Amino acid sequence: MITHEDTFQQIGWKGEGHIKWEAKGYRNETIDLHIKRNDRWSDGKHEWRFDIEIPRWGREYEEFSDYEVHSHNHEVYGVALAKLKEYESRKDELEAEFQKGEAARKAEEERKRAEEQAKKDADKPVGMKLAKMICDNMVKQARDTQQDSKEIQFKSRGKRHEHKMRCVYTFSGLTLFNLGWNRISRKAAVNYLADAWINSVDTGDIKDDIPDARMAAFMMGGLKK
Repeated sequence: MITHEDTFQQIGWKGEGHIKWEAKGYRNETIDLHIKRNDRWSDGKHEWRFDIEIPRWGREYEEFSDYEVHSHNHEVYGVALAKLKEYESRKDELEAEFQKGEAARKAEEERKRAEEQAKKDADKPVGMKLAKMICDNMVKQARDTQQDSKEIQFKSRGKRHEHKMRCVYTFSGLTLFNLGWNRISRKAAVNYLADAWINSVDTGDIKDDIPDARMAAFMMGGLKK
């Protein structure tokens, strides 16, 4: 009895699938035909693998005799082997189905990328001029106080993932930037902030003369992207 069967088209489309038969005398085990497309090449084509996996654990001796178990499972193994040979002879058809799947998956990825880019383009960036000003003031605050600067917050454009950043003052007098828990260079800090969504930036009290980021574009006469 088949307990699970991926169709030929499903296996080809996805590049992998199973057909499972009940294994008599074993607890929650099946005789499993596993079909998978590999990245390896054979005779100028991608290789498809066909493996039959038989149960090795969970044997129950109370309900069925060894003869009943071996007789039934040997018969099922023959059915699985015949199915293996059939699918193996149709590798070109499996590959054709896989290529259809790949084309559909690629089209979906491109659609998602275009959608994400459109969302990103709709969010105005901070820009390099304001980002440098904020980072310079973070460094100044850290040096003036000889402590870590106050934390600023901002969100990425498009996906709007939230980030927190501060300037760390070290025992040796260096000023280094942390984005979350990760150490980054000043150049990277400026780039991250420059590409952030300007409406999301909260500079806190880095310095009183830093304008709110949402007003900065107007106060500075416009920002270049």
